Amino acid sequence: MEFHKPKPVHSWREFLTEIGVVVTGVCIALIAEQTVEWLHWRAQVAEAREIIATELAYSVESAIIRVRAEPCMERRLDELARILDAASKSGSLPPVGDIGLPPRNAWRSGAWVSIVASQTATHFPRQQLAAISHTYKAIETLEQAYNWETDDWRDLYAIVGPGRRLDPASEAELRKALSRARGSGRSLASLSGVMMAYVKSLNLSFSPDDIARIANARHVPLTGMKRTLSERNSTNTICSPIGAVPATYGQAQFSYLPSEAGDLVKAIPDFSGGAP
Repeated sequence: MEFHKPKPVHSWREFLTEIGVVVTGVCIALIAEQTVEWLHWRAQVAEAREIIATELAYSVESAIIRVRAEPCMERRLDELARILDAASKSGSLPPVGDIGLPPRNAWRSGAWVSIVASQTATHFPRQQLAAISHTYKAIETLEQAYNWETDDWRDLYAIVGPGRRLDPASEAELRKALSRARGSGRSLASLSGVMMAYVKSLNLSFSPDDIARIANARHVPLTGMKRTLSERNSTNTICSPIGAVPATYGQAQFSYLPSEAGDLVKAIPDFSGGAP
């Protein structure tokens, strides 16, 4: 059996040449690996920007509706304040119908949370990452203010009913609810303007559907629109006159839902056709 021994290096030049070849090969492999990784994250970031643009389009839509509906809410709160002032003098609340509610805005951030969790956000340019994070912080504040506003209007519904004596405790609670609802509404309108300015500064590429959604929010009528069970940004109830007077107290938002419960049942999707 014949054994082949490694060929000895005859000079330092040959040795360094062989070392150079090995180092060059390793460097090329590392550069190729880094290039593949860079291209991968570049594609991920580009896709993430598109997802962020679509998600922010929903929040911009809600912000536009919110700003447009703010005068309606101010008028409704002024009307309720006059009713309460008169009741304070007479000692009795008059019959008051459905007072409506502010638009049910959608302040979305789920896609951004997923992008951060996937580590894709760390590959954004530093300044853009900071600007996007700042924008979503504003959306988080909007969502918090919206939750407060929902509670305030829920308390205001104590005024809705066929008429009753107004005791001092009830009057005090209604006045606090009025003040809180007005403050929440104004905060939401102001924050909506700030958030839209943030989104504009991001220079995102919105899809045609995103642009159409935003444009529609600027021009959709505030009243007279056909109501759907899945609508969020409806301003019909708050921008229309106070509704019909109910027979009892203890009312709440979405007064139309009991009469449309049958439609809700019919709208339940058939989930049996899913993948096995």
